Amino acid sequence: MAVLFAMLPALLYWQHRRRRWRAMGAGLTAFILVLDHLMLKDRGSIWQTLAATGILCGPSYLALTAFWAAMRGMGHAVSGGRTAALSSVDCVAIALLAIVAHLLFFIAATIAGVANTALLNTAGDFVNCLYHLARPVDFRSHGDQLNMLFAALPTLVLATLLQARLRRRRAIIPQTPPLPLPLLQ
Repeated sequence: MAVLFAMLPALLYWQHRRRRWRAMGAGLTAFILVLDHLMLKDRGSIWQTLAATGILCGPSYLALTAFWAAMRGMGHAVSGGRTAALSSVDCVAIALLAIVAHLLFFIAATIAGVANTALLNTAGDFVNCLYHLARPVDFRSHGDQLNMLFAALPTLVLATLLQARLRRRRAIIPQTPPLPLPLLQ
């Protein structure tokens, strides 16, 4: 448990050393908001709630930080380090394809039963073990929301790959100027 608790301060220190202020600020803000919410609901001591929130948020922050770093590295590798600006048509195309892909991934996650009852019961038992809440947590009613979150992960990968590929294409192929309009007299 001490390793899980030490994970969050170590990651925040690592973000500070690498000067990633936005990631550090987002992680710290999420931790404070979760801690504030659980302080109102937990019947245990303040130190128990702080330790339990650190144990709960540390591995989550590690997973999100690792995923973010993997997406940055993959985007940099696919784009070849090129930083061409995307047009508004490209941004709209990425957004529309991401919406459709997220819907398809959500349907696949629902059919596959990614957020199954055993996983939800285990997660609920873990949270109930950490906190002494007046009403025990039951995640079984939140299966669809968790499937939506699980479907967001491959959608982010797909959108990152598409965005990097379009940046590379824009850098390699120069933009042609629009055709001149005939002068109306």
